[in-house]
Amino acid sequence: MSTAYELVGRTAFVIANWRAEETEAASPLFSDHVANAFLNDEATQASNAIASASPSTRYLVRYRTRYFDQIFLEKMEAGVRQFLILGSGLDTRPIRLGTEGVRFFEVEQGHVLEFKRKQLEMHGYAPASTFVPAEYTSVDFLELLARQGFDFEAQTFILWEGNVFYLEYESAVKVLTSLRERLKRFEITFDYLSKKLITKSTGYRKSEALLDGFRQLGAPWNTGFDDIRELARTVDLEVAGNFLIADYANEAGLEMKVDRSLFDDYSIATFANAAGRLGPVSRGHS
Repeated sequence: MSTAYELVGRTAFVIANWRAEETEAASPLFSDHVANAFLNDEATQASNAIASASPSTRYLVRYRTRYFDQIFLEKMEAGVRQFLILGSGLDTRPIRLGTEGVRFFEVEQGHVLEFKRKQLEMHGYAPASTFVPAEYTSVDFLELLARQGFDFEAQTFILWEGNVFYLEYESAVKVLTSLRERLKRFEITFDYLSKKLITKSTGYRKSEALLDGFRQLGAPWNTGFDDIRELARTVDLEVAGNFLIADYANEAGLEMKVDRSLFDDYSIATFANAAGRLGPVSRGHS
C-alpha cells in the first residue's frame, strides 16, 4: 500500500475516487475532473469495498458533493467573498468553482496539503486557495489564518465536509465555539450522522457493516447527533438550515439509489451567528 495513501488518509482518496467516478457518468450530478489528480488503485479497491458493504454510501456522498457545490455558487452570487474549508483533504472546489475576487482558505494537516499541491501541479493545476497547514482540533488555527491575511470582519462561508463524525464531541464544540468567538459574520455548513448509527443501535446489519468498514480504513466514526439544535444551543449559534441528504435528493428530482434504512441517519446542517446569517439556507435546487 502506498505511503501517500496511508499518510493522507484512505477516506480522502475514496471520496475523490467517487467524485471522479460520478463525473464520468452519463448524467453526472456534478463535474470534478480535478479529482483525477488523486486517483490510484488503492482508492478504487477501498471505494468498491465500501460500496459493496453499503451501496447507498457512494450516492449519499455524491449528493452531498452536489449540494455543497451549489451552495458555494449561491453564496458567491449573494456576495460572499471569503470561504474557509476546514479539514479540506482533497477538496477541489477552489479550482472548480472559484471566480475573480473570491478568496479561499484551506485548513488541513501540512503533509496532506503538501501532497495535494504536488499532485495538482503534476496534473497541470495551480492551487486556487491559501493553504494553512494545521491540525485544527489541537492548535489555534484561527491565529494561523490571521497570519495568512484572513479577514475576521468579512462575511465568511465555512465548509466542514466529512469531518464532524470523525471527531470527539468536545473537539467539535471547541471548533464551533472558537469560530463564534472570533468571526464577526459567518455561516458554517457540515454533514453529520445520527447518534443511533454511530452507536450501532439501528438494528440494521448494513449500517453496522458500513461502520466497521470505515473503522478498518483507519477512520472510525466517533460522534453523532440525534438533535442538532442541542449542539447549536451548546455553542450559542443559530440553526440556519438542517435537512436529510435523502430529502434533498428527492426534492431536487435526483435519481435515488440509497438504502432507505440510512435515510434518517445522514444530514446536512448550517449554523450561523446572528450577524452572519444570510437568510434561509437553500437546498441548492436547480
